[in-house]
Amino acid sequence: MDSESQDNRMKRHQSKHRTRNIILAVVAVVVLSVGGYSYHVFSSVERSTSKMYSASGIKKSRNVSQLIKEQKPISILLLGTDVGALGRDSKVWAGGRTDSMMLVTINPKTQTTTMMSIPRDSLVVVSGHEDQFPTKINAAYYFGQTKSTIATVQNMFNVPVDYYGLLNMGGMEKLVNEVGGVDIVPPLTFTYEKQHFTKGKQIHVNGSQALKFTRMRYQDPESDYGRTLRQRIVIQALLKKGSKLNNLLNDKFIDSLASQSRTDLSLSDLMELAKSYRTATKHVVSDHVQGVSDDIAGQSFEILPQTEKQRVTNKLRKGLEMSAATTGPRFGEEVPAGMEAYVPDADFGETADTKSTWGHDTNTSSQYNKAYDRDNTGDLNPNYDANN
Repeated sequence: MDSESQDNRMKRHQSKHRTRNIILAVVAVVVLSVGGYSYHVFSSVERSTSKMYSASGIKKSRNVSQLIKEQKPISILLLGTDVGALGRDSKVWAGGRTDSMMLVTINPKTQTTTMMSIPRDSLVVVSGHEDQFPTKINAAYYFGQTKSTIATVQNMFNVPVDYYGLLNMGGMEKLVNEVGGVDIVPPLTFTYEKQHFTKGKQIHVNGSQALKFTRMRYQDPESDYGRTLRQRIVIQALLKKGSKLNNLLNDKFIDSLASQSRTDLSLSDLMELAKSYRTATKHVVSDHVQGVSDDIAGQSFEILPQTEKQRVTNKLRKGLEMSAATTGPRFGEEVPAGMEAYVPDADFGETADTKSTWGHDTNTSSQYNKAYDRDNTGDLNPNYDANN
């Protein structure tokens, strides 16, 4: 295979989500198949994956290793935490909440990757910590780490989580720096932490600037929904830059990824993904779960309507080539006795005109519709110009 052909294959990697982690790990391992399995590279990847590996603590609902060997669709729950991001001083992986959450399905047969962002303020019953209700889904990691987080997501949407990937948000800054920065096109004009971004004007950003671009929330009329879009823009740019062969062969890039990530994907699983799932990012679908805001016990929560949850369940299960099924219970599990006063009315959020302080309903109409083609493929548009 000549270098030009090899480079063209690498350019096909244009994906993903907020989080950002496991697909990056998969991309890094592609070097095993394109780099001649050199001992030096293999040793670096083996060392890095060993550093990243951490069991989820939950029993798998499917034989995931067999699924990969048979090149079947799989799902990965991507989580972003805030250890060290923008000067935050928490140094314990097990200590924080997950600021971002995305369930990703990867289908090599259809060459499609679907990224489904989940609102961090979603009202849920956290698996294993039911007595903490009412609780936001981003607290599941705080109470029960990956075990409770995975179980809660599975319960909410009736979709299996095959693997997880956890990335320190500060890690994205290091990864962007290791690849020499990335090019992005802001969908709106704003200034955050003294960094200015102009709508529709391409800008080359370093790691610190990229992190600021993704973290701003309150100046965005789409609130957190707009923020998750900006996160996906950076991830896509990072994947495009990070998949270059010279970056994959860079020990610092691999080590930075490993030091900022945790996953239950083994080295053998990653190798199989690298060999058989590389074309799955050819078609990337960007989506999110639309919630409706409500104040409960002095806190703002996102209530996920059952109709919306069913739409999400249908889409994710279809991506996994699974049969249709009813979505999970309203809050994932039964609300504990004595806590019924915190439960919104059964029809709350089911009407189309209900507003959300987490952002406008970008499932129907949004100033960002041009950024990703929701009505047709849902693809993130790399040529999006926010001025038009």
